[in-house]
Formats: sequence, structure tokens, C-alpha cells
Amino acid sequence: MDSIIGRSQFVSETANLFTDEKTATARAKVVEWCNELITASASTKCELIVKVQETVLGSCEELAEEFLEPILSLAHDQNMEVRKQVVGFVEQVCKVKVELLPHVINIVSMMLRDNSAQVIKRVIQACGSIYKNGLQYLCNLPEPGDSAEQAWNILSLIKAQILDMIDNENDGIRTNAIKYLEGIIIIQSYADEDSLKREGDFSLSDVPEQCKLFRRQKLQEEANNIFDIMLQFHGTTHISSVNLIACTSSLCTVAKMRPVFMGAVVEAFKQLNANLPPTLTDSQVSSVRKSLKMQLQTLLKNRAAFEFSATIRGMLMDLGSSTNEIQKLIPKMDKQEMARRQKRILENAAQSLAKRARLASEQREQEMSREMELDTEELERQKQKSTRVNEKFLTEHLRTPETVVSLVVEFLPSLPAQAPQQFLDEYTPIRQMSLPQQVSNISRMFGEQLTDKRLGPGAATFSREPPMKVKQVKEVTANEPEPMEVDEESARKLSEEELQRKEEATKKLRETMERAKGEQTVIERMKERAKTLKLQEITKPFSRNLKEKFLTEAVRRILNSERQCIKGGVASRRRKLVTVIAATFPDNVRYGIMEFIMEDVKQRIDLAFSWLFEEYSLLQGFTRHTYVKTENRPDHAYNELLNQLILGIGERCELKDKIILLRRVYLEAPILPEDAIGHLVQLSLVDEFTQHGLELIKELAVLRPPRKNRFVRALLNFSVHERADLRERSLAHLVTLYHVHKILPARIDEFATEWLKFLEQESPPAAVFSQDFGRPTAEAAWREDTAKVCLGLALTLLPYKPQVYVENVCQVFASTSAELKRTILRSLDIPIKKLGVEDPTLLQLIEDCPKGMETLVIRVIYILTERVPTPNVDLVRRVRDLYQHKVKDVRVMIPVLSGLSRSELISVLPKLIKLNPAVVKEVFNRLLGIGAEFAHQTMALSPTDIMVSLHTIDSSVCDLKSIVKATSLCLAERELYTQEVLMAVLQQLVEVNPLPTLLMRTTIQSLTLYPRLANFVLNVLQRLIMKQVWRQKVIWEGFLKTVQRLKPQSLPILLHLPPSQLVDALQQCPDLRPALAEYAESMQDEPMNGSGITQQVLDIISGKSVDVFVTDESGGYISADHIKKEIQDPSEIGVISTVSVLTSLAPQPVPAPVISDLNQPLPPGED
Repeated sequence: MDSIIGRSQFVSETANLFTDEKTATARAKVVEWCNELITASASTKCELIVKVQETVLGSCEELAEEFLEPILSLAHDQNMEVRKQVVGFVEQVCKVKVELLPHVINIVSMMLRDNSAQVIKRVIQACGSIYKNGLQYLCNLPEPGDSAEQAWNILSLIKAQILDMIDNENDGIRTNAIKYLEGIIIIQSYADEDSLKREGDFSLSDVPEQCKLFRRQKLQEEANNIFDIMLQFHGTTHISSVNLIACTSSLCTVAKMRPVFMGAVVEAFKQLNANLPPTLTDSQVSSVRKSLKMQLQTLLKNRAAFEFSATIRGMLMDLGSSTNEIQKLIPKMDKQEMARRQKRILENAAQSLAKRARLASEQREQEMSREMELDTEELERQKQKSTRVNEKFLTEHLRTPETVVSLVVEFLPSLPAQAPQQFLDEYTPIRQMSLPQQVSNISRMFGEQLTDKRLGPGAATFSREPPMKVKQVKEVTANEPEPMEVDEESARKLSEEELQRKEEATKKLRETMERAKGEQTVIERMKERAKTLKLQEITKPFSRNLKEKFLTEAVRRILNSERQCIKGGVASRRRKLVTVIAATFPDNVRYGIMEFIMEDVKQRIDLAFSWLFEEYSLLQGFTRHTYVKTENRPDHAYNELLNQLILGIGERCELKDKIILLRRVYLEAPILPEDAIGHLVQLSLVDEFTQHGLELIKELAVLRPPRKNRFVRALLNFSVHERADLRERSLAHLVTLYHVHKILPARIDEFATEWLKFLEQESPPAAVFSQDFGRPTAEAAWREDTAKVCLGLALTLLPYKPQVYVENVCQVFASTSAELKRTILRSLDIPIKKLGVEDPTLLQLIEDCPKGMETLVIRVIYILTERVPTPNVDLVRRVRDLYQHKVKDVRVMIPVLSGLSRSELISVLPKLIKLNPAVVKEVFNRLLGIGAEFAHQTMALSPTDIMVSLHTIDSSVCDLKSIVKATSLCLAERELYTQEVLMAVLQQLVEVNPLPTLLMRTTIQSLTLYPRLANFVLNVLQRLIMKQVWRQKVIWEGFLKTVQRLKPQSLPILLHLPPSQLVDALQQCPDLRPALAEYAESMQDEPMNGSGITQQVLDIISGKSVDVFVTDESGGYISADHIKKEIQDPSEIGVISTVSVLTSLAPQPVPAPVISDLNQPLPPGED
């Protein structure tokens, strides 16, 4: 036995050892985490608090009190998330170790007054479980001490604070407060047999009757009062939808948990279903009705709702539930249970009827015993309300000039010739009042007159019978002693002495009794408690005019105290006071405050915004002040204020201030009604404000999604306006909305397509002309400006959605008139350039080229290749295919000339030069890179190649006249066709076989342009003799003309001609004979080695012999076609002559001039 006991002690000591080691390890970790809390960031602090909570409150609860203080000290941390984490820690402490409640409850009360709404909401959420756990702990204490009493007092204080928060400005705080009060009602009330059972439920039944800290009855009364407050909050007119749904859910939960409240909850739901708050929007009404339907279905499932099932069924059917759905919700009960509940319903109804009858009889007895009199106070209140209603009615109608004019015209004939004396006595001139104030003043005076006559809409405020009240009757003292009287008969029997003595005694007795009575009265008065002073009993109400005067003066003093409040540091409180006054007081006060703001709107704009947001809060039900503006629509006050503010800024501010202030108003106003947007649209039409107005409309479309349709519609209207500046700016903003922000792209596409389709009609449709578009007068025919307006938006959007707009533009182009087609072609530059040459839509259009689109496609190709050094390869390929298979018009190839190969350029050149002169000029500008537009293009043909290609064009393909014009265009560009270029051209042309027809023409033109080419041309002439130039008539004639231009230097060339050709030359050019004879004589006089000029040549020169050998019947001329057929070996070509010519006498070929020789002086006669 001892061994067993010893073993037990050993195990216990071992367990304690391990426990202490575990606690020590946990303590070390927590100490380390607490040290890190000092320097950690906000997110790290939150993580460390969670670790400490898991360790201290999870595995080692004995450390909770030790490390409580370091965590609670973070309740003053600057970061909101850290403070919220501390609240969670405190909540967990009250769950795990509720005995620490007195240590943490002060922190909860302090954090309930935090500056952050998020923290306050988290504290309210935690207070529900803290209150429940704390109440359970405190009520079970056998002997509560001072700390427990203090903890209960703080819990009660927290409960009162949260109860006050049901009127907080923050919507979320109000919602959390409602859920907290729901828990309080359930905790502080009794459960019955029909109560819904939940795990851990706590009620007053669990509170001991002998609890020393609190009593059951007091807690129950408190719960009943809180329930009444929730019912009142549930039935308020300006409650928000979120609060209403939360309150409905809480009341439903209370009814399920505590069926004693079921009747009141069902009645509240019935009132809500019949009268929803007027401030809710359509979507909010739908949400509230859906929530109400769900809560009623939940209630109907509860057995406690059997008594009210008929009422709930009626509401569910009104909310859209079917009979089958409702029948399924009713809980199943046996006959005994059903009978028992029916009996209880009848008993409750009988008791209720008896009680009502008893109360009604008592009330009738009291009313019969009371004497009634006229209630002047109630009558005065009815008059004041009637005057206000009449005044509102008159103010609305007197604001329209037509009504005022009709009133004046109608009653003007009935005016007397002279003013009545009463009018002169009572009339006071109206001075220093604005127009709204004058209207308000006149309306008030007319309203009072209508009230006196009980006319107008205000007559409905009077009751049918005069208001009565119970007459107050002063009580008369009943125990006042009556003076004693002496019987006259006995007095007669008495003697005079006795009578005299008795009279004296009676007199003394009367005096004594009167003195005693006076003392008794004083004593009674001293014993009486001091009566409460009621101001209404000792004062009488002021007249309406006097009240308004005092009110206006008081408000004026508050407004004029602006500087003093700023100095005193209470400017924000003054602004709040003025805001509430402006939002809740009558029109005359509102207009006065508005005038005060407009006097210096730049400095008082914050006051205006405060007022505006107060009106919005009243409109949405966020604020619950006494609201007197009930006769108008709920949004009337807000809209009127916003419109007056916008108009005032527009009229009274300079441009710079106007831009800043209007921007603030439109961007910061909580709601923008249609009138305010209309004002902005009108301001945008003003030249100085156009840029800023359109930019503001664009930003509003981005920042205010609910109204984006309206703002986009305004920009669309401006995009088709007659003014060009409006169109350009609005189109730029629409592109931003369309492409960047993706706002209403479908609506913008629809509008652009609709206006584009207008061009298909023969005349402009009526929709194009409107005052909104700046074109009030309709036109019978299309103008270019009007057509560009219709095209503008579609062409602007074309680069961003080409697959749609390219097709639409093509459709319109195919079906519109010729004039509008030209307009479309002139408008394509910018969108096509933005789209780019690589766009697949454009490339596909070029490839397909639908019928009727040829001109449009050519224009697109021109735009895509403009100022491009080398066209896109894919584009060139598609244009080439288009030319070869579909469009046989060579003009389609002009834009891509720089992308064609050498052979392709040579093949299309004959067709190009046959076009009209303007097009041919453009073609050669492109080919030669003439002008800034084509200077950067690179061609496969050089200027030399172009000139050679022109000369080699077959005359059967292109007429000679077109070729001549083309060569002339080339030679006119002297900067390109320099001496060197022309030398290269002539060298290549000489090698062509057969010789080009225009060879000699180009040679003569080159010699005319550059006389220094004389030596080079002589060499060319000599080479042409070797080519048998005389065989082609045109070239032979040119040869002779060139010789004539270059004489006498060309005379040796003639001696190389065969005799027959020399004879022909001298016959065609007889002027060469004298010069040639002189040259021949000079050559005979010079000493020569060998033989000189033959005698036959000399005879031909002198004209003595003309009998020469002719090799051809045609006189030596051979057509070019025959020359092409000849196959010659260039090595065999030599000087053909009938006689031998001495080598020494033959003139040597003149070498081509070196570039350095071109600057040498010309021969005589060639200057």
C-alpha cells in the first residue's frame, strides 16, 4: 500500500514538473512577443496579438492575468487594426476567464468612444458576448465585492451608451447597436414553452432571486423599454434600408426567442407593410419587402405565432406568397394542442374586451365630470399650420411669372381709385430683399388672410369641431369654519348687559378663530411642496411675424459671427449649427443663408457643401432632425439648393474661380439631378468655359457610373454640334471613354452608326437639325460641313473598331451621291493613318475591293503609302494582285511604285504616261522623288534607268506623243538630270539596237541644256555612224540637225560617212557644203603622210559628181522592224564606204570629256 501511495505522489510531482516546464516555455515566448510589440509595424502587431491570445487564452490560461496589461496598453495604438485586435482579445478573455472582467471592462468602455467608426462597430459586436458572460458571472457571485459592483455599473453604462448609438450618424454603427439591443432584450426577459431553444441561452430565469447587484423586475422593465425603443426606431419615416432590414431581423429573432413580444412584432410588421418609408428607392423597397417576407415566413413556422397566423397569412399573400407555400409553413399540431391554443386565444380576447370596456367607462365618467372650454392653444397651432400650408402653396405658384401676371390682370379692374386708409396705415415698403424673399413675404401675408377665411389648401388642417379642453377649476377649502351666529329669539330674552357681554365674547372668539385660521394656512403652505414652474402657463405665444423677425435676426447674428468663431476655434460647430438651421428651417431662413453664402462663395463653399450634405442626409433618412419641408417632394430642397449654388457660382465668380468651384460642386455633390446636368451642358456652350465643361462631363461619366448614360448622351450631342471646337473636344473625350474606360461602347457605336447612315438619304433628315446641335433651321440639300458632321464620330472611332466601321463606311459610300462620296474621300486621311498599313481589315478591303469601292480603295492605298520610304510588302502584294485580277486601272499601282521591282516598273510605265497630265506629273514626281512628299521614297529605277526605259518603249504600246511629254518632264528636272546623268543615258541609248526613235531628240535637248556636252555628243555621233544611223530616217534627220548645231567641230564626222550618205546629208543640209569644202581645202594644204581625201569625196563636196553607189532601193533607209530582225556582230560594224579612206586622213574618235574638263571655257561661238 505504501508503495502504491509513493508511486502516486511521484506521478503527481512528475506531472507538475512537466506543467511548469510547459508554462515556462510559453511565458518565455509571450515575453519575447511582448517585447517585439514595442517596435513592430501595425500588421506585425496584429499577428503578435493573435499569437499571444492563442497561447495565453488557449494552452496556458494561468498566464492570462500576468500578460493582460501589455495587450491592453495597445488600446491606445494609432493604428485602427491594432485596436480592433485588442477588442477581440478582450472578448476572448471574457469567454475564457470571465473573472478578469473587472480588469478589462474599463478598456471596453473607453474604446466605445473611439474616433474610428470601424473600431466602435467591433466593440459593439464584442459587447454582446461580454455582457452575457459578465451577467452570468456577476449573478452567481455569493458575495460580490466592490470590483464586481463597479464592473456591473460599467456594464450598465456601456448598455446606455450603445442604446444612444441607435441615433448615430454612421449607418453601420446603428446596425450593430440594433443587434446588441436584440441580445439585451432576450437576456433580460423570461422564456416560455414556445421559446426557440438555443445552446447557451440565458434568460431572467437563470438570475437568482436573491441577487444583490440587480433585481429581475428592474432588468425586465429595462428590456421592455428597450423593446419599445426598437419598435419606435422601426417605425420612423426616415430610416435607411440597411437599418430597416436589420431592425426587422432583430424583432423577428426577439419574437421567436421570447413569444411574449410576438403580438407587438406582428403589429409592427403590419404597419411597415402598409406604410413603407417614403425615402426608399425602388430597389431598396424591393429589398425591404423581400426581407419582410422572409421574416414573416420564419415567424409563421413558430408555434407561438398561432394566435397571429391570420394576420401573418394576409401579409404574406400581400407580399406575393401563394396559399400552398403559406400552408406548408404552418407547424403541425394535434387536436388537443389546437383546442388548447384556441381556448387561450378566446380567453385573451375576452380579457382584452373586458379591460377595454372598463377603461372606456372610466374615461366616459371622467369626461362627464369635467367641464370643457375652448382650447385656444390648439386652435392657434391649427392656424399656424394652415398658414404654413397656404404659404407653401402660394410660394410654388407665385414663382412663375405667368401666374403673377394673370392675377394682376384679373384683379386690377377691381382696385379702388384711391388707396383705402387701412392700407395706408398698415403698408410698409419692402426694401433690401431678394426676389425669393419678396415672394416668401407676399406668400406669408396672403396665407394669413386665407387662414382667417379658412380657405385654400390649409383649411384641411382645421378640425371639424372647435378644439376643446377640460376647464381647470380652483378648489375651495371645505373645512373653513363658519362664524358663529346667535339666535335672535334668545338674544331678545337676554338683557342688554348679557347681549353686550355676549357680543364682546363673540367678537373675541371670531378674532381668535381668524388668527388660528391664518396660522393654519401658513403652516399648510409651508408644508406644501414647491410647484414646478411651467413656462407655458405664465407666458403667451408670440405672433408669427414676431417669431419670424426674432428667428431671422438670430440667424443673421450667427452668420455674422464668422470671424469671431474662427478666432475662438469653434468654426466647425458654427458650420454644423448653420447647416442644421438651413436644412430644417422655413424658406425665408434658407434664402437668407443662401444669400450669405453667395456674397463670398469662394470662402464659404465649405458651408455650402455642409448644407448640401445635410440635405442629402435628410433626403436619405441618415439624419433625423425636425423637418418642416413636408409639402414638397422629398428631393425638392436638395435640388433647389444645388441649382441655386450652381447658378450663383456661374453668375458671380470670375472664370478661374468658376472653374474650380463648379468642378468641386459637380464632383463632390452626392446626387446630380437633371437640372444640374442641364446647367452644366449650357455652361459648356459658353466659349470660355467649353474646354473645362466638356472635360468635366467626361470625368463625371467615369466617376459617376449611375449617371453615365446622361453624360455620354451630352458628349454625343456635342460631337455632332455645328461648332467645330465643340465637336473636336467632345470627340476626343468620347474616344477616351470608348477606348480607355470602356464606358457604354454599344451606345456610342449605335449613335455613330445612326448618324453615318443619314448620308444614304438624298437630303439631310430632320433629326440632324435641332437647337441642341446648333442647327435650328432645316436644310433641303446636303452641305459639305453637314456631311462631315455626320461622318465625324464614325471616322473618329474607325481606328478603334475597324471591323465594324470600315464595313459601315463602305456601305454608305456605295449608296450615297457623288458629291458625298468626294466628301468621304477627303475625310479619310486621319482615321486611315491612325489605323496603319498593317491592319488586317484594311488589307482585306484592298484584297476584296467590292464593286463600286474602287475609288475608295485607291484613296486608302494612297493614304497608306503617303510619306513612306518603302511600302509594306504585304500591301504591295495585295495591290499587285488587285491590279492583275480585279481592277485594271493602272492608277491603283501609283501609290506603291516605290515597292515595285525594276521589271514591274518598266512594264507599267507605258500605261502610266498615257494618263492625264496631272497624274503623269505626280507619277514622275514619285519616280524621281521630287518634292518633300516623295523625297524620302526609294525607287528600283534610277533617273538614268527611267530615261532609258522611256526611250525603249514600243510605239505600238504607247504613242510617241506621250513618250515625248514624259521625257520632257524628266529633262525639266535639271537637279536630277545633270550632265553626268545625261551622258550615261546617251551612252546606254547608243548601245540599244535598234536605236530609239527619240535618241537624237534627247541628244539635242541635252546639248541645249548643257552646251559643255559638245565633245561628248561628237563622240556619240561618230559611234552612230558605226551603227549605220542613216538606216532610220527619223534618227538620221536628228543626226544631221545635231551636226548642224555642232559645226565646225562636227565637220570631220561628215567625212566618215559613206559617199551616198554624204551626198544625202549635203542635199538635206546644203548649208554644210561651204563649211565642209573650206575644211577639205584646209586639210589638202596641210602636209600629210600618205594619201589625203579621195577625189570622189572632194567631188561630192564640190557638187561635181553625185554618181554614187546606192545599196538599197529605198534610198538607204531601213525600218526599225527590219533592223530588229537583223543579227549583227558588233565587231564587224565599220565605216562603210565605196572608196578606201586613208587612215591618216580619217578623224579620230573624240574621247568623252572628263568631269574636270567640263569646267573649261566653251569653244568660240558656243557661249
